[in-house]
Amino acid sequence: MDISLNNLILTFKGNTRGAKAKRQIVYSFFIQILSVLIGLLYVPLLLDFLTQEKYGIWITLTSILGWFSFFDIGLGNGLRNKLAEALAKGNKDLGKKYISTTYAILIGIFSVVLVVFHLSNFFLNWNSILNTKTIDNSELYVLTSIVFTFFIFRFIVQLISVIYLADQKPSATKMMNTGGNLVAFIIVLILTRLTLKGDLVLLGTIISAVPVLLFVVVSITSFNTRYKALKPSVKAVDFKLSHGLINLGAKFFFLQIAYIVVFSTSNIFITQFYGPGEVAVYNVAFKYFQIPVMVFSIVMSPIWSAVTDAYTKSDYGWMKRTLKQLNVLSLLFIAGIVLMVGISDWIYGIWVGDKITVPFSLSVTLGIYSCLQIFVAPYSSFINGIGKLKLTLSLTFVGIATYLILIYVFGNIFKNSTGIVLAIICTHTIGAVIQPTQTYKLLNKTAKGIWNK
Repeated sequence: MDISLNNLILTFKGNTRGAKAKRQIVYSFFIQILSVLIGLLYVPLLLDFLTQEKYGIWITLTSILGWFSFFDIGLGNGLRNKLAEALAKGNKDLGKKYISTTYAILIGIFSVVLVVFHLSNFFLNWNSILNTKTIDNSELYVLTSIVFTFFIFRFIVQLISVIYLADQKPSATKMMNTGGNLVAFIIVLILTRLTLKGDLVLLGTIISAVPVLLFVVVSITSFNTRYKALKPSVKAVDFKLSHGLINLGAKFFFLQIAYIVVFSTSNIFITQFYGPGEVAVYNVAFKYFQIPVMVFSIVMSPIWSAVTDAYTKSDYGWMKRTLKQLNVLSLLFIAGIVLMVGISDWIYGIWVGDKITVPFSLSVTLGIYSCLQIFVAPYSSFINGIGKLKLTLSLTFVGIATYLILIYVFGNIFKNSTGIVLAIICTHTIGAVIQPTQTYKLLNKTAKGIWNK
């Protein structure tokens, strides 16, 4: 950006791209602290509310439902880029059309998905899927029906968060997500004090319904105030724009599939290899080592749309300076992760006591994975913001194939979820090599062929 990293968080004045980003970083920082605290406190709270096995079942179930997120065919990210371009050019009428069209497409897609799921849910044996006999299948049927319904509604109403992202206001999006989690956390905390423990259906309803209600309130408020000029309407729906949205969105769609295959299936594989109890162990360690990743995401949150804005205006100087500073910051975070590995056993003891025992090998592998995430994050944001995704897409299926092969190799070698994490690390190593190379080619205007598509 326009000043050194030492002044990055101290500069608020001005309407420049850099000044806006710095303000958003500071706002997001405080919101993220609250979000991290809620996430950390959620683990012992849910372990207290549920048994370790039921907690593992809940984590696995939410991972399975996460698979359905790809049904938006990447339209959310497609809208983010297209709307950011429209706003960079000052064309709010076009922005309104993009928003209205995206809502129309998503409502159509998810209405069909919702009907299909509820029809097929009658025939699904959730006891077999979740590898458990402690909960009656009828209870799991009610739980999945409720959670999935709110999950679908959330995908539609959370489009308001995409609009804030495109407008380079990621702190507002973080506030929405954190606010929903905070309210749900408070309600669950109250229930534990009322001794209403062990009810998965009640827990699932609270955690899935509260964020949806919050997004509805924010949407209504925002479209009648700040984004009144962008308020969606039936008249503004223009399916001629759907080609551009879907074309760009499809690229993000395939990347989402890769993400879902790797992350959502990890809990499934752990359940099948080692049982639901190991899912709880894995998720405690995973949450711990995701803390630096989440904090680093505070800095990264305004970058994607800021890069779209800069690329639209051919501001290569700003992009090069920003990338250089982000790389310096990532090295500092990686050093912090090394320290986290060293003190991990001590932290687990304070956090969850003797309820969960995390092998040191799992901490080491998750630490390595977090380092990879932070190293690649700046390059991923630049490539996503510019929209040159063909090379990344071509490697996606290679990565998935590698993951599925290694999951069985390492899964049978190790006696805990360490093997699963090693498979994920090997998959991400591909992107850690390719994405930096492509980013530098794009910024130096030397990208040709697939590097520039």
